[in-house]
Amino acid sequence: MKKFSKLNVKLKDYSYPIFIGENLISEIMDLIPKFEDYSKIIVITDKVVLKNLFQSYKKIERLSKKKFFSVTLPSGEKTKSFQHLQFLCEKILKEKIDRDALLICLGGGVIGDITGLTANLLLRGVDFIQIPTTLLAQVDSSVGGKTAINSRYGKNLIGSFNQPKAVIISTETLKKLEKRQVISGYAEILKYSLISDKSFFGFLQKNGKKILSLDTATIIKTIKVSCKIKSKIVGKDEKEKGIREILNFGHTFGHAIESFTGFSKKIFHGEAVILGMYLALKLSNYLGLCDTNIINKFCIHLNELKIPYKLRDYKIKISPLNFLKHIKFDKKIKNNKMKFILLQDFAKPVAYVVKDENILNNFLEKNLF
Repeated sequence: MKKFSKLNVKLKDYSYPIFIGENLISEIMDLIPKFEDYSKIIVITDKVVLKNLFQSYKKIERLSKKKFFSVTLPSGEKTKSFQHLQFLCEKILKEKIDRDALLICLGGGVIGDITGLTANLLLRGVDFIQIPTTLLAQVDSSVGGKTAINSRYGKNLIGSFNQPKAVIISTETLKKLEKRQVISGYAEILKYSLISDKSFFGFLQKNGKKILSLDTATIIKTIKVSCKIKSKIVGKDEKEKGIREILNFGHTFGHAIESFTGFSKKIFHGEAVILGMYLALKLSNYLGLCDTNIINKFCIHLNELKIPYKLRDYKIKISPLNFLKHIKFDKKIKNNKMKFILLQDFAKPVAYVVKDENILNNFLEKNLF
């Protein structure tokens, strides 16, 4: 048995493990005790992951024996659609599954989201596990049970909460990632340090370059700290009725940027979150919630890592009025009031409702570019 770290996501009525280490996919039968009891093992992946991690895919196939079945979807954010959700459900139902089937997500956040939602819908619920293969999915989307597809009106507007039976984070899967995908994962890592742990920000200042180069020991430690922070928050508020909303820091602006660009490869989710965090910090200062110190540290850190954080870096041009339109389709909007997670300081997030739209419009006029 290979060496690994184990965390538990402790919810009110249920808990599940997160395993973190190297080359853990071959250990799946030991990590999932009832693996052999499942009637079918259905691996859901995408074309890019299948090509890059074919040996990992074949390991699961060998261990599943005659119970194995797989579905390969296109890669990219546009896969999170009604069309692909229906295709996936029908493809699996054609295999005459029962409620003792297991779905395995082998992929990034997109595949994790659509797999989790499919597992919740099929036969009113079958088990699934996450084997996230991107840094972003390993530190964020695979943990916490959020599942969704996108709508023409915005990101993740159609979905449910559905917790996996386990999350298996095997860091060798990161070696095939392009630099932009690693940066996307770093966005969520940086977010945790800003909303929860100033000492973790200090760690990132010292080790950011090692993380981006995927140094094994450093990346495992970073993933573990990130998952621990998120697990603790999710454990207190599974359905996002309170404290869990702080995990949306940078996401209201970020999702609006993704929506405006049509969920295209012009900007990845994590890249949009970095831009969103920059705007959230600027808005925090604009409203008098924080001084410029935290903004300066944020910018200096990203400049040192050569990570862009402004719209102009991506050649995205959007008017404040159009940007506001996309913000208004965010899930966190209630009674037509725009809600943002902002910062007073490191580890001091605050939910702020902008009651006067003119305030936000004036802010965007001055700070959008």
